[in-house]
Amino acid sequence: MSCENSICPITKVLELISAKWTVEILRELALKPVRTREFLRVIPGLSMKSLQERLKALLAAGMIERIAFQEKLPRVEHTITPRGQRLFRMMSEFKELAAEIGYTGTECKCPLEGFNKAEMDCPKRREFISQRQLRTKGQE
Repeated sequence: MSCENSICPITKVLELISAKWTVEILRELALKPVRTREFLRVIPGLSMKSLQERLKALLAAGMIERIAFQEKLPRVEHTITPRGQRLFRMMSEFKELAAEIGYTGTECKCPLEGFNKAEMDCPKRREFISQRQLRTKGQE
């Protein structure tokens, strides 16, 4: 099979992370496990249809896990896997590279703003709260 007829594996990973909402979803999961509807609350503009598509793709790639709790009121949470954590660290590297190149993101706010590699490598990383959540807590 020639390379022209196949899809480069790097391209497949880049397609996964460049899909709309993927970075934001992984950012939230890097903080803590998240229930399905909570994504809609914390990511403005995200629709249920888009969320379901992204979660399905991330699950298929092994970046996240879906955990169903069999309780009186059943609930589902999503968590980031070690593979997803690795991808998230790589995305942080992309952010640093973009800054070195001079891509400052003046048109939009980077979904990874406020994160750094030390936070992802920290065993207590789930205790970190995104800047948006800190602002929300201050308004309550």
